[in-house]
Amino acid sequence: MIPLTVIRRWALLSCFIIMVSLGAVCQSIAMDSGPWESKNYVVMGAFSYQKNAQRFTSFLEQKEFHASYKLNPSRQLFYVYVYTSSQKDDALEEVARIRSLYPEFKDVWIYQGTFDRLGQQKAPSNEIDNVPERKPENPGNIRVSGQGPGSVKPSGYRDNEVGNTTSPSNISSQDITERVSGPVKPLVKKEGTHYFYFNVLNAKNYKEVKGRVKVIDPVRAKELLTAQSHEIVEIREPNNGTNTVKVSSDIFGFKEVQHIVDLGNPVNDSTSSYINVHGDSIVVDFELERYRKGDVIVMYNVYFFRDAAIMKPESVYELNSLLDMLNENEKFKVRIHGHTNGKSTGKILHLDEEDKNFFSLNGKHKEDFGSAKKLSLFRAYTIQHWLIDQGIARERMEIKGWGGKQMLYDKHHNQADRNVRVEIEITAD
Repeated sequence: MIPLTVIRRWALLSCFIIMVSLGAVCQSIAMDSGPWESKNYVVMGAFSYQKNAQRFTSFLEQKEFHASYKLNPSRQLFYVYVYTSSQKDDALEEVARIRSLYPEFKDVWIYQGTFDRLGQQKAPSNEIDNVPERKPENPGNIRVSGQGPGSVKPSGYRDNEVGNTTSPSNISSQDITERVSGPVKPLVKKEGTHYFYFNVLNAKNYKEVKGRVKVIDPVRAKELLTAQSHEIVEIREPNNGTNTVKVSSDIFGFKEVQHIVDLGNPVNDSTSSYINVHGDSIVVDFELERYRKGDVIVMYNVYFFRDAAIMKPESVYELNSLLDMLNENEKFKVRIHGHTNGKSTGKILHLDEEDKNFFSLNGKHKEDFGSAKKLSLFRAYTIQHWLIDQGIARERMEIKGWGGKQMLYDKHHNQADRNVRVEIEITAD
């Protein structure tokens, strides 16, 4: 018979061996793949809506990328990534390779951190990021990359100009590093309202598109409000007898898409292909197509100072949309048409080739005297000059000034200001 003291010693020894083994295993796991281990993810897009991340992942897989997506809980965005490494230099090499071989993905960036909420709390992550936004800081010197797939930009971010990247030495991670912001506050449901999320996508590449969506009472033909895509919008019932609203995309460079939504029964046999309900929100999909050769687009949101070919600062938003369109398809060529309200002559303030003060009257501008046709030509030139400064080749653009020959309204009409416009004609695609 084995003495009781020996049995106790064996039991204690066995427990000790098990504890040491478990400790070694835990230490190994923590060292190799701890829950807050920081890695470098080469990210192709950031999406606020999971369905868009899934679509974009499938789109990348068709292009033979090995794509995955995960939720970044601190930013409440789904990151679609194609490469992971513990070495930042390796990730920079991959970014350089993608930007060189795939110009359409020049907005690829590196997320350096973890997708684990606990890990982000214990080890704050850096983001080597290039998600563009439309914000006119110092408009005269704005240089904006193409529309990014996420449309959400980190606070404190500065645009990083890469150009034709051929090696990672051309990518400065220091200039585009930012801290991950805090979590997004949850939506508080208000009684008597319907919440909408306008999920606007580029049909060609499934990138999210920021822009305006009009909400219209279809019975009274009255615009109720103008909302922004990819934001939660509150809409009250129109009390029009049908309990319906019409929603219409209004984004420069894309053809208009309209949907009728029954607020009482939004998802039905005729709408299920583009409407679904997510939580308390009605999600309406808009898959937008670009204009093609022969189409003419009016830039009603590009404004000029009186008697000048100098643009007002707010014009930069629509200019950026035109820039996106030209960057997205390098085969695009355009003719820029300038129009005025009337045919009078007078003083004209305009730019020369060295003048890049596009958005202010305070620069050393040229002063001339001429016809309305000459003024409209100078205005078309200003837009061409700005696009050239953003990297668009001159040979992709023609300019033409019409003066007041093609007015939409009489010069004394209450909408005569709409005669002052710029039109973009697509001449090649």
